[in-house]
Amino acid sequence: MTSRERIIETIHHRQPDRVPVDLGATGQTGMNASTLYKLRAALGMENHPIEITEIFQMLGKIDPDMMAYAGSDVIWCG
Repeated sequence: MTSRERIIETIHHRQPDRVPVDLGATGQTGMNASTLYKLRAALGMENHPIEITEIFQMLGKIDPDMMAYAGSDVIWCG
């Protein structure tokens, strides 16, 4: 099942193959920049400065490599 199919099944209250994952596509599913930095280090991912996407919550931008690692089904479009 593709990510798109998984989301559509969920929206229609049908059972997808697994629960859809959303990591960083919205402010509600973001991650604190310092936590994101530490997680990337713990997973052995490339070390680089974390871009802040939301200043009040200090949310860091979730890069495509982290989304792929987490199996995220949703991306930010904007």
